Amino acid sequence: MCLLFISGYFVYRLHYIPRILYRLLLTPAFKEGPLAFITAEPSPLSIETPRLHRLLLAYYRILQANRELPRHLIWSLSPLSLLVWTPHLDNGVRLLAIRCYALQSGMGEAEREKIECQVLGQICGVDCQLEYGQNIDGSLIEVDGWIMPVTELQRVRDMREDIVTTQHDYFAVEGDFSLPICSSDLWYTLSLLEMISC
Repeated sequence: MCLLFISGYFVYRLHYIPRILYRLLLTPAFKEGPLAFITAEPSPLSIETPRLHRLLLAYYRILQANRELPRHLIWSLSPLSLLVWTPHLDNGVRLLAIRCYALQSGMGEAEREKIECQVLGQICGVDCQLEYGQNIDGSLIEVDGWIMPVTELQRVRDMREDIVTTQHDYFAVEGDFSLPICSSDLWYTLSLLEMISC
């Protein structure tokens, strides 16, 4: 039961992040979704490729975290479809748009691969470089779009491991010299909770 209490505490603390994102996505700027502006442009070719890489990567991450969010907020698949089927568009953009489309629509892997072959040719046969981020010195980090899902899994795993292994003092205030919570404190709190529930 102590473990559940601790887990509940952490779930409660991490619950604020999705709420903040949800509030942001409810603003008028994102009413039709973060990619809606694409359909208002004369052509997706007029949008800077690095911007599309960043937007689609963020969209991919949102879909990986919560695949129901676009359905709940009624985001159209049209912008993704437009990116997929626009000829002469960057291959990395098209591949990532296909991946996002598949996640949002609930498409199976076989169908997604069929579209990838139809749009890009043989799987892994075409370079699909993605701008994945920046180093501290400002230089770009690029990743092959075909292996981006594996790179994303590694990124998430590394971040989770960092959360577990690095001490995070969320409640420290400058000049505050409070002690960390001991296991005896948790047992005391647990016993109080049990007494209240009886």
